[in-house]
Amino acid sequence: MPRSRCGWGDVASARRWNAEASRALILRDNGSFPEAEAELRRLDVALDKAVPPLRQGGFLLIKCWGYGLWSDVEHVLSSLLLAEMTDRVPIVHWGDNSFYIDDGTDDAFGSLFEAIAPLTLAKLAAEEGDIYPPKYRRNNLDEVGLNIWDGPYSRLSGLYLLNRPERIVVSDFFTQVAELLPWLSPGHWLHGKPVLTAIRLLHEKYLAPAPDIRNQIDGFVTQHFESRPVLGVHVRNVDKALEDPAFAEENHAIPAMVNKHMTEAAQLRLFLMTDSAQVIETYRARYGERVFHTDCARANNLVPLTWRDTADRRQLGVEVILDTYIAAACDYFIGHGGSNVACMVACLKQWKPGTIQLIRDNIKTRRNWLLHDW
Repeated sequence: MPRSRCGWGDVASARRWNAEASRALILRDNGSFPEAEAELRRLDVALDKAVPPLRQGGFLLIKCWGYGLWSDVEHVLSSLLLAEMTDRVPIVHWGDNSFYIDDGTDDAFGSLFEAIAPLTLAKLAAEEGDIYPPKYRRNNLDEVGLNIWDGPYSRLSGLYLLNRPERIVVSDFFTQVAELLPWLSPGHWLHGKPVLTAIRLLHEKYLAPAPDIRNQIDGFVTQHFESRPVLGVHVRNVDKALEDPAFAEENHAIPAMVNKHMTEAAQLRLFLMTDSAQVIETYRARYGERVFHTDCARANNLVPLTWRDTADRRQLGVEVILDTYIAAACDYFIGHGGSNVACMVACLKQWKPGTIQLIRDNIKTRRNWLLHDW
């Protein structure tokens, strides 16, 4: 259950920021703006008389973002934080826009992870009360792609959903932990935490792979990690360069980083996670039996695996989860900060200083302003 609450319009937060603005103004301008100072004092008096906004609690429906698995999961974790901030019961539902949903499956999230709350989408639709945004109604809560990027009530990230009075609120546009953290009240259990720490703690609190996936993770680690240390390496297929032109060039730095580790420690073994069949061949040719990996689908060209027709789409998600958790069991890790897979590995545990190297900053620490570039 939520540990505390906070939201836009919170009187205590407004008083705090008003006081800080007043102090900053006085220190900076030495009383040269009396009108502004008077206005700040007037606002402080008004806040004294303000009535805290009504909080109805209610429900937060967290829909699938519809992109890569860990991008989808970050949206879930961020929305779960939003649910805590607004005292709402979260319902996670990944519908037909999920890359990882099979025909005949109602909810891809529930097939990959343990349920967050016992309420289902069908039961939520039977709840009384109004809904925000109003593009949703009880008979279309399962609709995907509804005015996500354009049209009425499009691009509503979590910041737009704070302090809504409606009984049911729907989170369907990508929300980042980084954008919500500054709005936490001082009493919230994540207040003041760095972004990556907050993501790790939210993951530990809420997220657990489905039992069959956990068994596969534990079985692989037991079988293959009998000899330590292990270096985890993530090499994303070059299809990522289609959306990030600098990615391919920066990826070229990884082999030298890996070779430095492998040369300095002859006993070091390498767990390789990649969606590229060519990368497997290259690393096997160089390091032989020191390299090991899971048995999963891999690409031979620029077409991402998620874009391909396959009868078992859940398995694509299983393989991503499996590789990511196994990589987090490694002693060292190398990857690219522009990849959600590598960034999630960085968030799954507290890495000791010097044991993890990411090319470029972790994208989860930066606000994605392009999402709101109209």
